[in-house]
Amino acid sequence: MIRSVLIFIVFILLYSALRTVFRSAMQAYRNVEERPKVQGEEMVLDPNCRTYVPKGRALSRRIHGTLTYFCSDTCARTYEDRNRK
Repeated sequence: MIRSVLIFIVFILLYSALRTVFRSAMQAYRNVEERPKVQGEEMVLDPNCRTYVPKGRALSRRIHGTLTYFCSDTCARTYEDRNRK
């Protein structure tokens, strides 16, 4: 009889502990899904030094009818000088 009561108490304790763990895990999972997604900025490749630059901070030049992006004015001038010849 005492053994049955102890088993029942252990079962209730385990059930309560597992329920608490699963409830908090589900709440944390829901909070992750509700966070707003951060939109990234498109990256463009500088053809001169081969580095990627955020499009919003890149310098743009029209070279041979194509819009080309650069990381700096120096790279843009170097690229233009090399492609004029």
